[in-house]
Formats: sequence, C-alpha cells, structure tokens
Amino acid sequence: MKKLINLIQGYVELHVTGAFPERLLNLCAQNRVQFWRLEWLDETSFTFRIALRDRRRLEELARRSMCEVREKGRRGAAVVAEGILARRWGFVIGLALCFVAVSFLSKFLLVVEVTGNETVPTAVILSQLQRVGVRPGAYGPSIPEKEAANEALLGLPELSYLAVNIYGTRAEVVVHEAEKKPELLDESVPTDVVARADGIIEDISAESGRALFQAGDVVARGEVLITGDLDLKEPEYGTVDLGRLIVHASGSATARTWRVLEETVPLAAQGKAYTGEERTGRSIKFLWMELDFLQNSSISGGRYDKITETRQITLFGCPLPVWLTTVTLRPYELEERPLDQEEAVLRLEQVLSARLEAEMEAGRGEVLHTDFVTEEKGGRLTVTLLAECREEIGRTVKREGEVGRIPGTLN
Repeated sequence: MKKLINLIQGYVELHVTGAFPERLLNLCAQNRVQFWRLEWLDETSFTFRIALRDRRRLEELARRSMCEVREKGRRGAAVVAEGILARRWGFVIGLALCFVAVSFLSKFLLVVEVTGNETVPTAVILSQLQRVGVRPGAYGPSIPEKEAANEALLGLPELSYLAVNIYGTRAEVVVHEAEKKPELLDESVPTDVVARADGIIEDISAESGRALFQAGDVVARGEVLITGDLDLKEPEYGTVDLGRLIVHASGSATARTWRVLEETVPLAAQGKAYTGEERTGRSIKFLWMELDFLQNSSISGGRYDKITETRQITLFGCPLPVWLTTVTLRPYELEERPLDQEEAVLRLEQVLSARLEAEMEAGRGEVLHTDFVTEEKGGRLTVTLLAECREEIGRTVKREGEVGRIPGTLN
C-alpha cells in the first residue's frame, strides 16, 4: 500500500557523495524526511529514494552535511502530470476554461418537463411557464419555484395544482388537472322542455312538469314537450279554483329524426404551381442569445410557402441549450385547375359525416341510416347527406315569472 502511495505522489532517486554521507542520513531522520531503497556504493557515496515533495528540503540538509546530491531520475503519477502541464500550458488553460464553463452552464435550464396533464396540452402549460420565466436557457438559481408555480397556476384555470422543481439543468413541472364541476340546476327558475328538432316521439318521460306528447306523436321544432305549467285539479264537487303550479320542468324525450346536411365546392379552383426555386435560411439560439442568418432570405414580390422547423441540439442523447431553426421558402404561382370530382366527393362526404357525428354527440344520439346525393349545378359540386337518427331532442327553455303556486278565482 505504501509503495502505491509513493508511486501516485511521485518520488526521486538521488546519488549522494561526501566525506561523511552518514550525516545526511541522520539529518533526514531528525527532520522526518522519509527515504527508502538505501544502497551504499562505497564509504563516501550511496543512493536512495525520497518523496518528490521533500526534494527541496533535502538540498538544504545536503548543504549542512557538506554532501553533493545528484538526481538520477524521477518516477510516479505526479511527475508525469507535472511534465504534461509544463509542456502543454494551452491544454491546462483549456481544461480550466472548460471546468469554469461547465460549472457556469450547469446553472441554466436545458429541459422543462411537464407531467400529470391529460386533457390540457403540454404546449399551453409551457407557454404559461415561459411568461413567468421558467423556460430553457433561464438561470435556475434566480427562479423562485413556489412564486413562479403560483403565478403560472393563475393563468391556467384548467389546473388545480402546479409545482416547479428544479434539479440542476432540468425543471420538472408536476400538474393536476381540475375536475369539471357539474352544472347545478336552478330549480327556482320556471322552465319548459321544448323540441330542438322535428321528429317522431319514441319515448318521453317527465321528471318534473307534465308531458304533452306520447310515443308515436309527431312533433315540430320549438314545440313544448314537457311543460312546467301544471293545472291543480280541484276535488270533486269543490267550489274553489286551486289555480296553477309553475315548476322547473325537466325530463327526456327520445325521437326519430331526419337530418339534411349540405356542403358545396366550385368545380374549378386555383391551385399552387411551384416555380422550383427554393431558399433556405438558418438561425442559432444559445440560451438567451440568438444568431440570425435569416436576413434578406425573404422572396419579395410574390407568393411563397414558409416552412419553419426548430430542433434542439443533443450530445450523446443529452439536450443542449442550443436550438437550430431552419426556414425554407418555396415560391409559387396561382393557376386555375379543374377539380378532381371523385376526390372532392369523398372529402365532402367525410366533412358531412364529421358534422353529423358532432351533432349526434351533442344530442346523445345515434345514426340509423345515411345516404349521399351528389349534384353539379352552376359550376359547383354539391353533396347532400340524408340521415335517419335516434336522439334526445329535448332542451330546457326558461319561462317568464317565478316558480310556485298561482291561486285561482273563487266561485
């Protein structure tokens, strides 16, 4: 173990000559200068090894004992390092600068990670965090984590909890989404349930109020299905009109409905004809500094597509605070092109189907049958969707007045 330590620290092998060289050994012992590998060559000279750190002290002891010391060689890791540093001072300076740069740059955020969100987009949360100073390139120690989280949470009502935790160059943002509060019915407001579409009633039930239709009846849009105006029946042979009771009507009404949706497009449209010319510009962003190479890269006097792509530079899988932005400009001219009717019909059918699906989702319904009709007229292509559906057609409409009993007249 001691040999390994001496090899790491470094040692020097010396040749000592003098009239009384043993005096030097006595002085080394008195001054606690360790030596080993002592080898006598004759009565006036010997060789031995000492630690590299004791080299200067030995010179002083040699003068006091009137001995001459000649160095035979040096060994050890410290000797090798000293030689490298002596010959390559540029390497030493570069190593020191790298150490300073790493120590400095490790204080800046390179990555902002968001966890815990499902319906709220990550981009929305990152945009709000950027407004409060939590973004790649920000100086980490200067960010008050609790204050930044509270300020960001104020701008995100969809969240109930947000915490910012900074770990060196990484900021972890933990969020919890707020639960949607159910809408509370204000039963103090008088209402009716009316039809929002034409149809044939299949099932109707009133939770409060009185149903005016039954299964099999045909209703028109806007008709009252469940009324909140109840006539209080008097007892038999009674002479007092009990009046009416106004309530908050509620219930459901399922009906078969027929929907007609329509979309139209011109048979000829202007399209893009690219000239084949293309111009590309780039910019580099490092932390808060940006070097823009996009100047004079625009194409003047014409139409062009602008495609922007931004990516973060990584090193061995680790993201760096460097972003490269590439902007590509592709000029084009407008030209009249005939419409591909088959493709246009297919797209219009997809649009109409998506509209019908959205309406069914809003009305908690289902589609029973669909049919498409295509027509060309006046230079336009029209696609009509005919659909038979089953859906909830009741919607609540407020009445004038207040809930409660309205007295009748005395007979």
